Amino acid sequence: MSPQFKSLLTRTISGIVFVALVVGSFFLPSYCQFLLFTVFAAIALSEYIRITESTGVKVQKILCAMIVVLVIEGAYLLDTLEISWLIAALFMMVVPVVELFKKDAVLPFTNIAHTFLPIFWIAVPFALAGITFSILEHPEVVLALFLLIWASDTFAYCAGSLFGKHKLFERISPKKTWEGTIISAILTCGVAVGLSFAPYFNKGLVNPSSTLCNVLIWIGFALIVIVAGTFGDLIESMFKRSYGVKDSGNIMPGHGGMLDRFDSFFLAMPFCFIYWMLLAFIVY
Repeated sequence: MSPQFKSLLTRTISGIVFVALVVGSFFLPSYCQFLLFTVFAAIALSEYIRITESTGVKVQKILCAMIVVLVIEGAYLLDTLEISWLIAALFMMVVPVVELFKKDAVLPFTNIAHTFLPIFWIAVPFALAGITFSILEHPEVVLALFLLIWASDTFAYCAGSLFGKHKLFERISPKKTWEGTIISAILTCGVAVGLSFAPYFNKGLVNPSSTLCNVLIWIGFALIVIVAGTFGDLIESMFKRSYGVKDSGNIMPGHGGMLDRFDSFFLAMPFCFIYWMLLAFIVY
């Protein structure tokens, strides 16, 4: 077996396992997805801490981890939402106080900033997914988000490899091209149109009086995923370049770490959540 084929096989198997875990969690009780996403968040957080602390930053690991778990847990378990987020807010207020008592803190506000960032970058998107899944009872929206992100990434990679000539953002991501991005956007919108006709993805979201309206809504959703997901990918690439690392981790052979796998999701989820909330008031 050649090294190239072995690498491709490993990448394929790890990708299939990851997709199976994520997709499967949408057809199980909400606490199963909570546990899965909490594990993903914990791994992503550990990657973030390892990368940032390589330059001397001191993240308040225990407080940060507790806040991340509380934010995600409150979103999935409705009965504990208020108390979990209240405790998380109190812990956030404690972070600057703890920094006061660190005698070896050279840049205390840098430490505080790096303790806060994972809460908004990692925990909040997972929490919004939890709210959509368990509280709003629309898991199909989050599943569609993942499917569109994966479709967009796949189409962009294939189209860029075949037709890419003009760099999209060479300073940050030299492999991304305008050709790949544009072709990917068109094809991903096509996938969204297909989802608009799938019964599972239209539970409580369709306007039975207007098929055209439903199609346009899903195309709008796809465009938000494409734009926000691309920027999320670029932001994570900028983060890695700032610290001189190629991959955030090696938890998934051939795919990198959890920050690499969820980079598009982290930025796309908040924008998509706002999009569907606005539609709930405007259209439905």
